[in-house]
Amino acid sequence: MDLVAVEEGCVVILGTEYADPASTEAGSEDRALRRGRRPWTRWAVERLLMLAEQPLTQVELAAGLQATQQSVSHVLRGHRFAARTDRGWVIGQRAEALDGLLAEYPGPGGVSTYWYGLDPAVRQAEAATTWCAERGVGCVLTGDVAADVYAPWRLPAVAGLYSSELLDFTVAGFTPTTDAEYTLVVTVPQDPTVWHTAAAVAQQQAARVDPAAVDAVPPVRVDPIIALHDVLASPGPDAAEAGEHLRRAILDGTWRG
Repeated sequence: MDLVAVEEGCVVILGTEYADPASTEAGSEDRALRRGRRPWTRWAVERLLMLAEQPLTQVELAAGLQATQQSVSHVLRGHRFAARTDRGWVIGQRAEALDGLLAEYPGPGGVSTYWYGLDPAVRQAEAATTWCAERGVGCVLTGDVAADVYAPWRLPAVAGLYSSELLDFTVAGFTPTTDAEYTLVVTVPQDPTVWHTAAAVAQQQAARVDPAAVDAVPPVRVDPIIALHDVLASPGPDAAEAGEHLRRAILDGTWRG
């Protein structure tokens, strides 16, 4: 029997349990807080403003996040770092704002499954995303594989993928494994804005090449700030150094290429 426990962030498939890492941490009070409503829209607005090349209007922010203008207005009103200009909204004190966001943002959350493959991490990521695309399942790369595009620094050791639904990757040539031995981790995120900010970044980058083709460009990887969060949470003694490399690229805009 398969089981999905939404409140506990846990899925059991064929006797194997896959849990949201945040849901397994100790402390009943903390778990109760995690089950509460999280300000996904606020965090996404901050990411979009932080990554934008130019000011964004309230209308543009709402459209990019598929949110109401009222919810975006609520975020911007009285925001510590957001300021309104004659062309739209911007984020000031960018380094402080980014560090504050990283300290507060818990990550996209969700349920993860772990897989093992023999190919290098980048090739595993490509194979997994191609397999998802062939089945019409939305997915975006994260962690080191995404960071390797935004700000190359260390060779990706594992592949990270956000998927719109749980999939059995044994059909794609991967072997199920544990969170201690995986080479590919696939997560169905709790944060719905992951997809919207990924699409906004993809469109921003496409516009630099061909503005006419923007609407036809699907997102391939998460936005750089989500990637940074996941790099910092990744295994390896040099995760902090890799994260700092991407952080600098975000602050100075070099992640855009």
